[in-house]
Amino acid sequence: GFTPSLVSYNSIVHGLSKEGGCMRAYQLLEEGIEFGYMPSEYTYKVLIEGLCRESDLCKARELLQIMLNREGVDSTRIYNIYLRALCLMNNPTELLNVLVYMLQTKCQPDVITLNTVINGFCKMGRIEEPLKILQDMMMGKFSAPDAVTFTTVISGLLNVGRVEEALDLLHKIMPEKGFSPRIVTYNAVLRGLFKLHRASEAMEVFKSMVSCNVVANSTTYAIIIDGLCESDRIDEAKSFWDDVIWPSKVHDNFVYAAILKGLCRSGKLNEACDFLFELVDCGVTPNIVNYNILIDSAYKLGLKRDAYHIVGEIRKNGLAPDAVTWRILDKLHGNVRKQVCAEDSTLQSLKETQELNR
Repeated sequence: GFTPSLVSYNSIVHGLSKEGGCMRAYQLLEEGIEFGYMPSEYTYKVLIEGLCRESDLCKARELLQIMLNREGVDSTRIYNIYLRALCLMNNPTELLNVLVYMLQTKCQPDVITLNTVINGFCKMGRIEEPLKILQDMMMGKFSAPDAVTFTTVISGLLNVGRVEEALDLLHKIMPEKGFSPRIVTYNAVLRGLFKLHRASEAMEVFKSMVSCNVVANSTTYAIIIDGLCESDRIDEAKSFWDDVIWPSKVHDNFVYAAILKGLCRSGKLNEACDFLFELVDCGVTPNIVNYNILIDSAYKLGLKRDAYHIVGEIRKNGLAPDAVTWRILDKLHGNVRKQVCAEDSTLQSLKETQELNR
């Protein structure tokens, strides 16, 4: 019969892995190896991630060995793909085992390897292992840390509420090691502090960032607006928009959405509508997501007329309602129907009571 081409095998294995058929994909891979088939690196990545999602560590290890046995393969790169897949499993023991095995087999971990392991532990809420690895990296036992290493550890510390250590890394240790924190690191710090409801400290970090001539991006502003609103500092968020964001001309739909959500969460639908319509008057074209935020708020407040007024503004400004818009409107109609039914039921009960009293 016909022998499938390597392209065909890669396509089939890739497709099965994406659709939850990892076991069948692995069996197909084993059959193909008998006549010389080897998965591409990308297919290996997709399959091993699928196996880890299905918690099939045994097959994932076997696939790793298959790839490592190939001639001329970049072993460190193959391990890095495996480690990234392991992060989907919440298996700290295997992460450390792989790192130890790499060292035992003289396969030198690079900074990507170590960053992947650190990130895996941080996602599991474990910070001691990342701190130890970072210490070893700074002492020269491994590859030197980069900005990603520090940013990941800082985020991990903030995730477990260790604010002082995180800020010490940002303000002291990074500069000592020759790193000037850039915007990605600052954004991670701001996000972590606001998540802990440490808004005042977050704003101090922002001031420090500006004094270091680090330019904020739209992500920075979205984080700050969202954080201030979540901390019930709506007036401060509005002032920040007026005094900092709007003059900077660095704002996008994510920033608008953060402001709109904050206003709507506080029950200030009219203010939110005014904000959006003023943007339009200034030549800004907000996307449909921003309008949907307003429509959803109107739905939650039971304001059918307001919801349809906003839909009218969508059409007037050259946009079209999307699936989310229609879903919200459908829910609004459902509420209206329920309310009408409840009123009808109440009227019927009153009539029956009146009949009995006659």
